Amino acid sequence: MKKEKIKAWFKDKYNLAFVAILIFAFAIRLYYFFLTKNQPLWWDEAEYMLKAKNIAFHTPDTGWFSLRPIMFSLIAVLFLKIGFGEIGLRFLFMLLSLSSLILLFYIGKELANKKIALIAVFLMSVFYLDLFYTNRLLVDMPQVFFVLLGTLFFIRYFFKNDKKAAYFILPILFFGSLIRFTVGLMIIVLLFYLFLIEKFSLFKKKELYVSLIIGILVFSPYLIYAKINYGNPFHAFIGVATSERAPEDTPLNVFLQYVKYFPSYLGGIKSLIFFFFVFGILFIFFNLFISYGLISKKENLKKFLFVILWLIIPLIYFGFFVNHFEDRYIFIIFPAVFILIGESLEIFYEYIKKYNKILGIFLVLGILIFSSYNMLSYSNFIIKAKLTSYDSLKEAGLWIKENTNKSDIIFSSGVPQNTYYSERATYSYPETEKEFEEKINELKPRYMVLSIWEKSPEWAYDWPSKHNETVKLIRAYFLNNEKTKPDTLIYDFIK
Repeated sequence: MKKEKIKAWFKDKYNLAFVAILIFAFAIRLYYFFLTKNQPLWWDEAEYMLKAKNIAFHTPDTGWFSLRPIMFSLIAVLFLKIGFGEIGLRFLFMLLSLSSLILLFYIGKELANKKIALIAVFLMSVFYLDLFYTNRLLVDMPQVFFVLLGTLFFIRYFFKNDKKAAYFILPILFFGSLIRFTVGLMIIVLLFYLFLIEKFSLFKKKELYVSLIIGILVFSPYLIYAKINYGNPFHAFIGVATSERAPEDTPLNVFLQYVKYFPSYLGGIKSLIFFFFVFGILFIFFNLFISYGLISKKENLKKFLFVILWLIIPLIYFGFFVNHFEDRYIFIIFPAVFILIGESLEIFYEYIKKYNKILGIFLVLGILIFSSYNMLSYSNFIIKAKLTSYDSLKEAGLWIKENTNKSDIIFSSGVPQNTYYSERATYSYPETEKEFEEKINELKPRYMVLSIWEKSPEWAYDWPSKHNETVKLIRAYFLNNEKTKPDTLIYDFIK
């Protein structure tokens, strides 16, 4: 029986197209995996990894930001312990990225149809946020996997009436929140959506209470950890809520930055799919508006509403409640964006088909190929442009590890990177020279590192030349082969 099902599955032309897209996506990701497998870690990456080293090998954890979730570091501990380290984690990320494409296909075909699902998967396969962050040891790409996994179970529960699926929804999303807290935004999306459709009967659904209880149990170890280590189980959430904004980063300005940047996410205006995204937004809003009283009764309207909420709620949160703009923050909305673009392209095709079916197919394929080329070109550019950034901080840290004792202390503005690579306690430069000199007397550091990659206070760059009786240059790294442009310098404190 299984063989027959498998044969029948592969006889479907849309399923075959899906497999072809997956092979294409795997080839791209495998290429970038080998290209980036040894690239140096950025600040945030190094934080997660230094904490993993701290737990696994009791190395220092200077540079760890206490508002971060801990789960990714715990997963990294396992990879460090079995000797797979960074490369093993990068390979895991590649598998998660491919798994996200599979989940998106099954979500897309339930919310729309297989044609739209294929368009969404194809666009996601070349999307720069996915490709770039699949190759960075950050939590942005894994969060998308957990959002999609939780969403698939929700779709099975709500649209397929599978009550058992409800038991998995909130545990999956709460677990994902342990990797990146903003996975919890999908919980808000789902509950708000259910309330709009079900009204107060939502509170009578026993299966959702079971899901909530299991989800809270999954999340509770973090609350205990935060209470023990920081004195408050909600330490991270309070810290995020009370974080300061730069004067120019008002809520409206941050939100408008996302709006202005949106064409760039989709390969720029010239890629054409941005216009289909705008059309899709207008089309769905128009349908929801003219059929407002029928939304809870019509299946297609319920699905339109779900896609819109998936897109809008995270965008509102990051735009108005987070204190600055970063392109990666709204990553979780793009599965919905690509489904919406697929919907628009299908409407476009159906219109052209009335006059000429072949022309319709040709135009849609042309738009997808042209747009994907632009998106993949940008992905390739940004991955390669950032490939060797922070190289010298990595090399400096590894050199320090080989030339110091475990108890030695280092000053550097790249605190997480130096702590991770050198496995030595590292401290940042204070605001003033006076404070620095007080710290020297207190901590008795072995080396100080100055770099252009993580900027130090201006006074720090002149300090060694003013105090050549205190420090001497012992190691230099350069931006160019001619060694005329130093980017990282290591100074030894003269005993």
